Amino acid sequence: MLAWIRNVIMINRSFRVKLILSLSIIILLAFCLTGYLTYRYNLTLFEEEISKQFTSTNEEALAKLDLKVQEVVRISQTVVFNPAIEKLISRINLNESSDAFERYFDKKQIEDQIYQLKSDAPYITGMYLYDLNGNPSYFSYTTSAINVPDENVFKVIRSKISDTSGDLVWISVPLASSIEPSGYRNTIIVARFMKNSSLTTYGVLVMAFDESFFSGSLKELTKAGQGQVYLFNKNRELLFTNSPVHVDQLTVLQNLNQTQLMEHHLYVQGESEVTNFKLVSGTSLTEIQSRSRDLFRMIVYSGLVSILLASVLIVLSTGNLLRPLKDLMLGLRRVRSGDFDARIEIRTHDELAYMGESFNAMAEQVGRLIKEVYLTQLSEKEAELKALQAQLNPHFLHNMFNEIYWKLYLQDETETAALIAAISEMLKYSLMPVRTLTTVKEEFQQIRNYLKIQKELFETDLETIIQVDEDVMDVQVMRSLLQPLVENVFMHAFRNMVSHKVLIIKASSRDDFLEIDVTDNGCGMDERAVSQILGVQGSSLPHRTDGRESLGVRSVVRRIELVYGPPFRMEISSLVGSGTNMRLILPLLTNDERRTLE
Repeated sequence: MLAWIRNVIMINRSFRVKLILSLSIIILLAFCLTGYLTYRYNLTLFEEEISKQFTSTNEEALAKLDLKVQEVVRISQTVVFNPAIEKLISRINLNESSDAFERYFDKKQIEDQIYQLKSDAPYITGMYLYDLNGNPSYFSYTTSAINVPDENVFKVIRSKISDTSGDLVWISVPLASSIEPSGYRNTIIVARFMKNSSLTTYGVLVMAFDESFFSGSLKELTKAGQGQVYLFNKNRELLFTNSPVHVDQLTVLQNLNQTQLMEHHLYVQGESEVTNFKLVSGTSLTEIQSRSRDLFRMIVYSGLVSILLASVLIVLSTGNLLRPLKDLMLGLRRVRSGDFDARIEIRTHDELAYMGESFNAMAEQVGRLIKEVYLTQLSEKEAELKALQAQLNPHFLHNMFNEIYWKLYLQDETETAALIAAISEMLKYSLMPVRTLTTVKEEFQQIRNYLKIQKELFETDLETIIQVDEDVMDVQVMRSLLQPLVENVFMHAFRNMVSHKVLIIKASSRDDFLEIDVTDNGCGMDERAVSQILGVQGSSLPHRTDGRESLGVRSVVRRIELVYGPPFRMEISSLVGSGTNMRLILPLLTNDERRTLE
């Protein structure tokens, strides 16, 4: 088992084996695809060609059937409209009580008339002239193949012609037979009412035909035993077929109106405009499909032989071709082990030579970069030491403010001590790492500290309204998001105002978002200034009165874009002279989301 695993690993590491396997798969897939497409194309082509030929043969067979059916119609009309036969039957009906000799003589004359017709139609296996009570009283002729139709058969015949006015009705009926092993023989029955010129019915004509009557005209469709034929009368009842058929399949064939492929057979149909007969014929495609599959297998076998030949050629020709790759692999191993002075010899002037030259250049550049990174790391450590030393000064100031606060507090200078405490808390808050999240409650506490300093030192006529919903107090937000916005209000919005300054700060949740609004009644801004602050494409940063770029509010916008991304943002609505509303739309961060962000 271990040896087999090692062999598989070695195969995976061998470029030559991978090349052989890849080309083998490509060749095999190409030949399989070609074979399948060829198989489908040939099969479709054969089906279309056979469909055309078979449809033509089906139409020719249907035309032959029309001629035979018309011949039967002619014979039936000759019998029905024969005035001698009509006169004899009428006399028999009128002289039922006459002596037997006269009836025999009349029937004998009828036989003579009909036998003369029968000699011209040897395919008739039975002919009967029934009276209206269902008795073959006038004439009865039957070959040895079938027996005389019984009363039940006549009832079936009578039910079929009851709705006609003298038209021929074609049906298939199993008649009793003394020569068939099953005792029955499928027979074609043709029947019609016998009417005179005044449309008075005076009898029923019934003729019987063997199935060979149809099979002779359909032999072109059934030759070699591969064809199937189904002949339906105008009521779409099956008259003749040369193969057994299931009820479900028979229903499909009755309703067939176009060429169709079913169960490896191609079926075509035709309908006679003369007799309204429908002929459905089918031919087997098994042999064609078998030949197409043989062609497909030959193409696949050719692909396998091509794979074998390609593998031999690859093994014989890749020795020299793969030598530069082998040198490149050895060079990569040396570089991987830490030897960046490794170089490979360039043997050719092709793409592999370019890869070798690129490797040599890469090894040289990587060695140089590693030295530079080492020197950079030394510089970064030195800078980190200086940064740690620089952090001592803000901590020193924080501790100093605390000492001053307690000294003023003990001297009853409570207001001044409160200011010092606010400055101390703000300094401590600013010393925390910027990536450390805070809560809405803590952020608003720092804003209160800032506003307290502004009120006491600079803004005596200032009205502030701070509203924070209880359900957002513990929501996590980035640190120091609000102070640049509030500071911007005092630096710009209230810049030229002396009295009645109003600042409203609200925090609430809406549609699973945290919304913080900073609203003032200051000087407002035009659309160009709003676009500059929000960083709309094509606009530059706004400038302060001293000429420097104003980064405070823009930094808040940028931090939201970098940390949260869409759909979180800052919106500004402002009118010149009517104040400004800055709205932060932030996520409602849970503790788990806070850890993910950090």
